[in-house]
Amino acid sequence: MTGSGTCRDVCRELGINCRSADLVTGFDATTADAYRGLGPFDFVCLHPPYWKMIRYSDHPRCLSQSATLGEFCQRLQTVIRLCAATLNPGGKLAILIGDGREAGRYWGLPFRTFAIAEREKLRLAAPEIIRTSHGASSSRKSYATAFIPRLQRPSTEPTS
Repeated sequence: MTGSGTCRDVCRELGINCRSADLVTGFDATTADAYRGLGPFDFVCLHPPYWKMIRYSDHPRCLSQSATLGEFCQRLQTVIRLCAATLNPGGKLAILIGDGREAGRYWGLPFRTFAIAEREKLRLAAPEIIRTSHGASSSRKSYATAFIPRLQRPSTEPTS
């Protein structure tokens, strides 16, 4: 799921070998045949579509073309299973996934992805990465408690 190629470009700049592909280049991440001869890898970074938020392709195999949230999750589970199978022992699979909503109901994509990973017997190394959004209206606000429960606010108390 190469997208605009940012991951590939960063790897090239850092001198890290990178294999990047998607449906545009003929790689169907939902089929086992596509993975034949790939790997093993120390690290796989996966940035799937956020279901139907953006239709990336008219290709019927594109995850963003999934008719229902259930179908999307089943297909995502297949992709996660196939990607995990390409890892070296001790290798890491990072999944960047956002969320969306429709008619006031959240899809819960990050939580569904956690559940999928658990069903695939993957061990959670870190639950989330906090991304700072510059220029967002909430960036000028101050909160008394941590906005994200697992994120600890720095202490302003002197230490002894």
